Amino acid sequence: MKLRIKIIASIILISLISVSVYQLYWLKTFYDQQYKKMDISIMDAMNSADFTEIGLRVKSVTLELMMKEGALDMIPYDTLVAYQPNLNVMIDGKDERNNNRWNDNLMMYTSIQKGIHSVIDTMEAASLIRYDSILHIELKRRDVNIPYFTEQINTKNDSLLASSIDSLQNINKSLYKPYIFPYSINDEYAYRIYLKEPRLYILKEMSTLVVISLLMIVLLIISYIYLLRIIFRQKSIDEIKSDFVNNMTHELKTPISVTYAAIDALQNFGMMDDLEKRDKYLDVSKEQLMNLNNLVEQILTMSVEERKNLKLALGDISISDLYESMRNQFLINTPKKITFEIDVTPIDLTIKADKIHFPNIINNLIENAVKYSGEKVHIVLSAKQKDNRTILSIKDNGIGIPQSSINKVFDKFYRVSTGNIHNVKGYGLGLFYVKTIVDKHGWTINVDSTERKGTCFTIKI
Repeated sequence: MKLRIKIIASIILISLISVSVYQLYWLKTFYDQQYKKMDISIMDAMNSADFTEIGLRVKSVTLELMMKEGALDMIPYDTLVAYQPNLNVMIDGKDERNNNRWNDNLMMYTSIQKGIHSVIDTMEAASLIRYDSILHIELKRRDVNIPYFTEQINTKNDSLLASSIDSLQNINKSLYKPYIFPYSINDEYAYRIYLKEPRLYILKEMSTLVVISLLMIVLLIISYIYLLRIIFRQKSIDEIKSDFVNNMTHELKTPISVTYAAIDALQNFGMMDDLEKRDKYLDVSKEQLMNLNNLVEQILTMSVEERKNLKLALGDISISDLYESMRNQFLINTPKKITFEIDVTPIDLTIKADKIHFPNIINNLIENAVKYSGEKVHIVLSAKQKDNRTILSIKDNGIGIPQSSINKVFDKFYRVSTGNIHNVKGYGLGLFYVKTIVDKHGWTINVDSTERKGTCFTIKI
């Protein structure tokens, strides 16, 4: 059983780790793809902005020359548009031959664009302000809404020719990622833009996916922990039930065997004629049948928890009278030497409680104190009122309860002594019954215990 549970737990753990690792890998892959897509979109926007800016200058220069000299053999702006490449088509390209052909065409288009630059730049200088305005539109068209600024530079000596921001502004360029777009034939001149923290922008765009993925992983971990708790709890319940069956078998067998032996002696060994022995054997049989009846009653208390419609017969109960009655009962019926100490304040303290079940829970707590003590038992029964509540306590000088078992003593079938050991008789039902009835009343019960010193049960009403 233990090996099977370990195997199941290991399989679940491996599955959980595999799913979590795959989810994280998928997020990392998606992030890389989005980052690459953004890079391509930005370069495409820079290229498109440059092409549009050239076209505007070509149109301006053409109109100016046409006004001065008449119609000239110039390349109209509308014709230039046909040569504009689109970098975005590369994003999902999977055909290597098509990509190679596309790259060749791109190089040709870029060369044409740079050639036009070299001609038109001699007639009218490139305008960074106009380029920056067009670039802003192109970036928004591609859903790139990241703060940026633009520069026009000489790549040979990295000198700044123009900037879209005031040179006096203190900009920490380490927070920005640069993108360079050379536009001259010899790549001497270029546009450079700085985008602020593009990685954070991508993570922000992915925030919904990240949150959902993390929630899934957390839910899987919680489910795994919950499942393990159920598995180990079921294992513990199985062990407790096994102990219960072993103890119950012994407890059932004892009164049946003794009663059978007594009746057999009466029938087959002529004991009916001896009145003294007859009465003795009948008393033994009666006592054992009473033990058997008590055992059956204890088993029947297990059904109390499931009886949601259990109605309590509430009535006034005098705590002093109940304690006195319990003391007299145990002094008569218990072979151990017992001393009781009763402290009830005020002496006429009464409570509203079920007249059958409430005495039973006090009886069970005292019976436990007697069972789990030595030959000399000292029990303190106290009751007092505090903060508009009634506090009852049953304290003993017994063997105590280990701290590892404190939270389990009210569980069904649970006994501190496990295994097929019968030095202390019990079925693991007494304290379960006590807790059930206390809960039915809407009260609380706590236990405080120190090994080899004793235990104290406290009921707050």
